Amino acid sequence: MKSIWTAILLAVSISWAQANLDEILAPLPEPEPVDKADAEKSKRAASKEVPQTEAALETFFPITSEDLIARLESTLHERLRPSGELTLSALREMPDLSKYAKPFEVKLLSIPSMLKRNENFLLSFNVENEKGVLGQWAIPFSARVFSDVWYINAHLSKGDVATPSDFEIRRVDLVHQPDAVPANLETLLRHEYSRDIRPGKALVWADLTERSLVRDGEYVDVIASRGLLAITMRALARSSGAKGDIVVLRNLESNKEFSGRVTGANRVEVAF
Repeated sequence: MKSIWTAILLAVSISWAQANLDEILAPLPEPEPVDKADAEKSKRAASKEVPQTEAALETFFPITSEDLIARLESTLHERLRPSGELTLSALREMPDLSKYAKPFEVKLLSIPSMLKRNENFLLSFNVENEKGVLGQWAIPFSARVFSDVWYINAHLSKGDVATPSDFEIRRVDLVHQPDAVPANLETLLRHEYSRDIRPGKALVWADLTERSLVRDGEYVDVIASRGLLAITMRALARSSGAKGDIVVLRNLESNKEFSGRVTGANRVEVAF
């Protein structure tokens, strides 16, 4: 009896396994054709489901305090034209504009006439962006103007022509040293020393005078003209002068003195 039930169970198992194997090996059903237009619509609909706030956050650039100070610096620099890099330090908390987006503009409503040493100033301004004017503020600031200047490294003598070899270049704050001469080569070469100068300090404008193109005791070429007639002769300078100055000259033949206008290096023009 036991062997009969065993045979029946084995036959059932084989039949069930065969049925499952037929299902596994059966070909997959053909996919239904997809309408391309419907697929594109579904794709667009899915993209619209992305929250708009996330997309907006990706392109939102807030106005920071650093942005605002940088814009104030550049705007004030355009107005005052200092001979160096202008930096501002706010002496009170800056307005919080982080909920507003860039780009933005700053309009100065009041500015100092000049930047003075150890003197703060009140800067009045408003800020606007695409939404309009965001507000108006008046904030106290201190300012610094950094520039490269000529720093004296040798004893200099009055009347000598200024030359870069007499200096080294250092960076200073022109607000604290307003008379320091910026390290501009062209400016330096147009001048000579107006007095004896000791090393160890910044060169200041009072140390310089416009370079003499004619010097006392040197021979010069003189062009004497009247109408279309011009005569060139040599003379001895009895005074020094820069371009455009009137200097005293001595005629080498008659020893008589006369005056003329400096037009160039060792060149003087007179009219007769």
